[in-house]
Amino acid sequence: MDFSKVKKSPILLKEENRRFAADKTKEISGYVKMEQDDDKGLVVAIVDNVKFFPKGEYVYKLIFAGTKKEKRCYHMVGNISLSAYGKGEGSFRINPRDLDGSGMALWDFSTAIIAAMSATNSREALHPVLKGSFSLPAEEAESRSASPRDYSPFYNRIVLDNCIKIAKQQEKYIDILPFKKDLTGAVWRKITDCHLFPMVAPGANDPMKRYGHFLYGWSDTHYFLGIPGRFLPEDQPDEGKSGFVFWQPILGMEEESQDHKVPIEERRRNIYGYWIAAINRYNGHIEEIPLPQK
Repeated sequence: MDFSKVKKSPILLKEENRRFAADKTKEISGYVKMEQDDDKGLVVAIVDNVKFFPKGEYVYKLIFAGTKKEKRCYHMVGNISLSAYGKGEGSFRINPRDLDGSGMALWDFSTAIIAAMSATNSREALHPVLKGSFSLPAEEAESRSASPRDYSPFYNRIVLDNCIKIAKQQEKYIDILPFKKDLTGAVWRKITDCHLFPMVAPGANDPMKRYGHFLYGWSDTHYFLGIPGRFLPEDQPDEGKSGFVFWQPILGMEEESQDHKVPIEERRRNIYGYWIAAINRYNGHIEEIPLPQK
């Protein structure tokens, strides 16, 4: 899909709620732009004069809204990172033909919304802060018929549903702090019933049985799965092809992993950790670990 045909100028966002202005004497402003990136899409959202909550009472989300078959539909694109000065930005790579893993395409949406979401009350309604309209040319929507139908969103949905089932029962599982410096930023649980493992990864079966558990974690944007093993090719599930491409040493072995007095091969054979895969909480896609920006 060629985003140069969608809209070359930014989608201007208009203020919806002055309550969330950093400076209430000024208007909240922002825009969203879409860019071409080979066969993929990039959406960038910029906001200004948005109220910063130092204790994290509210977070800001970019949401697409639209109507398909006379039914109102929404897709939460992701979080907007905000500075203490009220300036914010979010950058999101998307699949234009399947935004949410259930077949909703970009052209099914017509409104971009920046909304404030309570982080302390899950029942509190979203508060639209900025809103703007966009549209795609009809020929772009028609072009999807030339592509074979993609059934993979069904399997993404199964993985996501299985992760959600574990999340709903998370209090049943063992709370664990597996890493001293966890670059995922996740909250972790240790699960000893390996039948609950929520995705198909043949290479994960043997280490799970050998060590009798797997790790389950979550952040605002992703679920995480951790398989015990060493930083060795023979311990990496499916040679990384199933998404387990990131490894961290377990708590207490960080110094040994950095001990350059010991040959690297010896260190790798003696130091244990976890191979980790990340699952997008919005569409079930198995992705690269979203490491924090330095």
